Amino acid sequence: MIVPKKSVQEIHSRLFSTAALYGLSDVAVLAVGGFLLIPLYTHSLSQTEFGQYVAVRANVDIGTYLLQLGLPSAVARLYFDRKRSGEEDAYLSGIISFFLLFAVLVATMTFFFGSSVWKILSPAVPAVPALSLTLAIAIAGGLGSLAIVWLRSEHRVATVVSLQLGAAVMLAVTSAILLLNMDMGLPGILVGLLVSALLPVLALILLFGRKFRFAMRLKDITETLHYALPILVGYLAYFTLNRSGMLMLQRHVSVEELAIFGLAQQLSMIAALACSSFGSALQPAVFGAGPQEVNKLLGKAALQLTLIMLAVCSALMLFAGELLGLIAPDIYAGSAVLMLLLVAANFTTTFSLLADTVLLYHFRPKTSVLISIASAIVAAGLGWLLIPTLYAEGAAISVAAGLAFRMVVSQWVAWHISGQSQFGLALSALVIIFLVAVSASALRETSIPLTMIIPIKLIACASAVGALYLIQRRFFSSYA
Repeated sequence: MIVPKKSVQEIHSRLFSTAALYGLSDVAVLAVGGFLLIPLYTHSLSQTEFGQYVAVRANVDIGTYLLQLGLPSAVARLYFDRKRSGEEDAYLSGIISFFLLFAVLVATMTFFFGSSVWKILSPAVPAVPALSLTLAIAIAGGLGSLAIVWLRSEHRVATVVSLQLGAAVMLAVTSAILLLNMDMGLPGILVGLLVSALLPVLALILLFGRKFRFAMRLKDITETLHYALPILVGYLAYFTLNRSGMLMLQRHVSVEELAIFGLAQQLSMIAALACSSFGSALQPAVFGAGPQEVNKLLGKAALQLTLIMLAVCSALMLFAGELLGLIAPDIYAGSAVLMLLLVAANFTTTFSLLADTVLLYHFRPKTSVLISIASAIVAAGLGWLLIPTLYAEGAAISVAAGLAFRMVVSQWVAWHISGQSQFGLALSALVIIFLVAVSASALRETSIPLTMIIPIKLIACASAVGALYLIQRRFFSSYA
């Protein structure tokens, strides 16, 4: 019997559904860790403790990036090559062995020099026990990332989604118990992060354990690092772009003021999270498209993504006060003003994502990394100039400038490569988001009753999206 071949449409449909599942599980993990637990944190911790959590969380990110060395992303690319020759188990064993040796080296250096480095990064946060827990979270996160990459490469979709959702639930449950029942404060949050990071590690031990051999092949390590280190540079550039302001701010404001800025930044990242979740579904479809289809597909995606992001960002701006009132005590009310600027800044990731998709489609990952590095330099440079005098506002401005620079440059490069530009759509959307920010600021100063202000804000949000849709119908019909 002849088995009919799957159509291209069926293959694309399967890729899209798989990417959507992965995207949803990624979003769940990020949402629980970054947003949904914020009410628990802000009400269980003092403002000083929450400010310390903001600082430590940035250090966890730094440690994770440096310890992983970009290995998970490189393994995701090279594992398939080894699988064709039947060497995938030996390859993954070698990478795990290399990671473990590197982790031991980092742990040894931390024992001797960790406290000094910690004082430079977070002078207002005691190193004990935060430093050791940060290192443990980074090591567990590295092994867990390798586990997730391996399972994805083996197309074990259900296992991956179960692990990621399970880790999110474990973080929520553990943090709630340690904060509410045991009153452990900041160490309780860090223990919760560690416990959730250990779940994928446990899966790696159970599912891959018998295949593991502590051995490394120089060729495998060299080739993997060749792919991994440029990725590490890109991650560090992205971190610098978004978090360098927070690191600098710790030297100029109190921990309480850092808490206000940190809360505003975390909430504004909802916009970036929404954008990345759409991108995780968009990119596989684009990468599978032919040269004749890709520009049309990107044009449609540009409009759809812009409308979605405009709705999300408008809602965040208009309802910033109400959102803060739900998730945090009144002492965090100052975060609302900072949110307006940071949400607008994160809105620009819409067009950076589209441009990066073009660059990756045309095999220009190094160009994307160089743009990220330049954007990070802009953000860090402005932060160094503005934060000493403008404090939290200076940090927000520096992040916004870096993200805006990234959007403009990446769009310009993508236009030169593909011949397609979203500059007109971007300009229209940015003008509208600016008007939404002005409206949100004005509505915050009014004394309109709550029963009236909420419908007004909903109408303003819908009007912003409708206005952009009408503008594109009139001037950018090529995106329709």
